[in-house]
Amino acid sequence: MNGTAEKFIANKDKPPFWLLHSLGWMTYVFIFTVDNVFFYREFNKLGFEVFFPLVLSGIFAALLTWPLRYIYRQCWGLPSGWLIVAIMLCSLIVSGIWTPAKNLAMWYFYEDFDVLPLIIGNPSDDFRWYMLFMSVSYAFFMIFVWSTLYFGINYHFRLINEKKLHIEAVRLSHISQIKMLRYQINPHFLFNTLNAISTLVLRGSKDKANGMLIRLSTFLRFSLDNDPEKKIRLYEELKALMLYLEIEKTRFDDRLTVKFEIEPQTEALLVPSLLLQPLVENSIKFAIAQMSSGGVIKVTAKCQNGTLQMEVADNGPVQDNAYLDAASDVKGQTASSHTGVGVQNIIDRLNVLYPDSHSFNISRGLTAGYHVKISIPMEYS
Repeated sequence: MNGTAEKFIANKDKPPFWLLHSLGWMTYVFIFTVDNVFFYREFNKLGFEVFFPLVLSGIFAALLTWPLRYIYRQCWGLPSGWLIVAIMLCSLIVSGIWTPAKNLAMWYFYEDFDVLPLIIGNPSDDFRWYMLFMSVSYAFFMIFVWSTLYFGINYHFRLINEKKLHIEAVRLSHISQIKMLRYQINPHFLFNTLNAISTLVLRGSKDKANGMLIRLSTFLRFSLDNDPEKKIRLYEELKALMLYLEIEKTRFDDRLTVKFEIEPQTEALLVPSLLLQPLVENSIKFAIAQMSSGGVIKVTAKCQNGTLQMEVADNGPVQDNAYLDAASDVKGQTASSHTGVGVQNIIDRLNVLYPDSHSFNISRGLTAGYHVKISIPMEYS
């Protein structure tokens, strides 16, 4: 991001310089006015003898420190040692100008000092020029405090800006990762479906092939119309799954039976789009396709302890497949190099979307098949 954009972002959060500058010196006038009134213990002294000279002193200081803003802007890139030297030197110069002006104002109001002879160069015999610089150390301290506040406030808002930029960079990185993982699903599924359509055409089943093409286009339209960065309701996810299953039912006819056990309250909950389809696809590939008849896939969803529990189970033969290399409840585990794209895709997407609040578990059935269980936090649209 260029410097202009960075400055613009920082200026949206940081109060204007003139506001902080004015409030700072008004606070100086207020504090020392209260201090002097308390010292005199006579509130009628608040007039010309206390308030006005402090106001003039504050105005002098405000006018003298205003240009320091432009000088300090050129010092941001200095090493810390040279920066301290620059601050001390500027504070010394400004305090050397402010101290005489402040002292003259104080003498004029406090001691009825005649300023005009001094200005024209004809002071009284008992006047000593060094007296103009009395309390210069106090003035140096005040200007040094102003300078450190200037850098401290600007560093604070720069840090806030850097944190915002970092958070935005992380967010964009996550979005890119989610999109990459989501778009990985479509070519994987498309390859398998087009193979099936090609097989139907070769067998002469043109009507079935045409029906599969229509269902495929509907499914892909659903996939492309959904923003991969956003979550969808489980109801919409199940509709997409049914579109996919209609395509697969064309391939397997009576060999495939799908059962849904979906609690009504879960349908409004948010889930990552196309989360269940790769699991059903694996069950079809490694279970139903290996069976001559009686293939069953069961999809369930229920709410439990503030989480959405989803499961895809099949009754296929127990054998090595993509599931075996996907770790149960272990994030980031690499799936099978042969057929693990879908499973690994789900693991990666869950790691990005729910880094510390999900579970992904794969287990063998007691007699046959595999069970894939996903647990994510309950989120309502």
